[in-house]
Amino acid sequence: MKTLTIDLKSFCLGILALGALLVLVNFKPAGQPAPPTDEVRRYQVVTGERGVTILDTKTGRFIVDPYGFSNPRWTKGDFEEIHARPSK
Repeated sequence: MKTLTIDLKSFCLGILALGALLVLVNFKPAGQPAPPTDEVRRYQVVTGERGVTILDTKTGRFIVDPYGFSNPRWTKGDFEEIHARPSK
């Protein structure tokens, strides 16, 4: 059976060509607009020690259910209302 041998120069050239190919495949020009928000990924759920939060990533609104209660108590909120700066 014939054995395959490759010299160091050819090996380095192959690694360099593979790296260049991967960079070109993953290249994205900066001028492209961001893709629109997909309706499938619009809502995110976060759970923690204090409760459950469901966030609407399109509008910034959320609802919170704190743990420790027998019945769910959903509280509505909005990031724009919470972080609104008072005008002087």
